[in-house]
Amino acid sequence: MDQSERRSRMTVATTHVTTKYARAVHGWAYVVLGFWSIMLLIFTIARLVYTLSPRSDTFLNGGRPFYEPCVMELSICALFGLMFSGMMIFLLRTRKKIAIISRTWFEVAVLGLLWFLWIGGAGSATTIWPDLNFCVQFSPCRVLQAMMAWAWLGWVTITFILLTSVFFSFRARSWELLIYSAWEVHRPSEANFVDAHGRGTNDGNNSISNVGNLGHGGDIEVNTTNYDLDRWRRAVSWLQETESAEKNRTAESNFRL
Repeated sequence: MDQSERRSRMTVATTHVTTKYARAVHGWAYVVLGFWSIMLLIFTIARLVYTLSPRSDTFLNGGRPFYEPCVMELSICALFGLMFSGMMIFLLRTRKKIAIISRTWFEVAVLGLLWFLWIGGAGSATTIWPDLNFCVQFSPCRVLQAMMAWAWLGWVTITFILLTSVFFSFRARSWELLIYSAWEVHRPSEANFVDAHGRGTNDGNNSISNVGNLGHGGDIEVNTTNYDLDRWRRAVSWLQETESAEKNRTAESNFRL
């Protein structure tokens, strides 16, 4: 095996591992967003229950129930974030193709909407309560602090997923990618199988032709830029090595005779 072939195999292996981790990060990012959404929903509900119920204390609105729009907005953000995270986790886990929902442009569009909703809610809450350190001894203040913390953590997570999805879409020059294969380090283009005489066997549709001839009729080399077809390159290499080892054993046997 020459040095270029070793480098090629190392590149394939590195790409495989990196893409595997990128896909895992994609899924776990939605798990994290779902967790932030659950926590935000819990604390917004706690705040709503406190403000919309009659209270014995009178230092907020004289003890009368009142309504805070930014808290309601954050509760809606949490609900949307939780539902969208659950849907994306399901699609990434099952790798199902469901109409437009499985496309990258749909993911980016919804993430963009969530981005504006979350930054609007978190920004409004932060503007109203910029510093609550003076009242941390009271439970309502601690609830507000936790609520804003979860809101900003969720917004940061949405920003990360959105920017990364946009990056991979621009890199692939396509918004029609399936979300479960969008975060790929090695972007598929087309597969090109070349025999020992330099004759290509690609049909132009990313299909694999003459697979039945792999390992037969001379050396076959796979030159592919499609990550999903790298396994065929490894299979061909294994067949070549097996055939070469068998030829060597036959030659040694003939030599001894």
